[in-house]
Amino acid sequence: MVRIHEFTDFASLSDALSAQWLDIIKEKPGSSFALAGGTTPAPIYRQLDALLAASPTPAEKIKLVATDERWVSDADPQSNEGLFRQCLETSNHDVQHWQLVSLKTPDTTPADAVPSVSNRLAQQLPAAFDAVLLGMGADGHVASLFPGAPHLLVNNPASLCVAATNPQSGQERISLSLSRLLNAERIWLVITGRDKRQVLDSADSNNLPVSTLLREATCAVDVFWSP
Repeated sequence: MVRIHEFTDFASLSDALSAQWLDIIKEKPGSSFALAGGTTPAPIYRQLDALLAASPTPAEKIKLVATDERWVSDADPQSNEGLFRQCLETSNHDVQHWQLVSLKTPDTTPADAVPSVSNRLAQQLPAAFDAVLLGMGADGHVASLFPGAPHLLVNNPASLCVAATNPQSGQERISLSLSRLLNAERIWLVITGRDKRQVLDSADSNNLPVSTLLREATCAVDVFWSP
């Protein structure tokens, strides 16, 4: 089931999503989340971190993992894990609310890292996420599951992560697999702009990664959209 929540601006969207997110954290100690990187959701992360700093300390650390990561260092501006460290661990220096399960290893390529990262995910995260927060590219990709790469869109329960390549830039990445993204209590899809809204609205009639995600999801998918 897809539920679309429309907002007049991104600040209102961020207020609504961060409040919903905080409720989950309060209700379930040690809750776990998979989070998209990029500039769009960053204000949501900062807002949630500020709300947590003003709230009682959670009984257990919140577990999080990136939905995907570029094969770069945390110091690189394109690193999603570096973004999380900036947004989610700065509002309260005395208490660290978050435990980040990294998708990175010292391996030369993401393909080399897949076995060890899969093992880490299996050991350090619960079977199902409490929520997955995804963005969507203008081409309909989610995480690093790109159009034209059908092998990345196989719903294989045994697969936890996959190596991927951005078809435009050739940049190597590692991504949670489709099956791992779908193993969640809820999915939040955050998009902005009318062009991406048109991509979403036509997803049923197109064979895009976001189409596969929406078709295969067994939980509610809440779309948070603002112009």
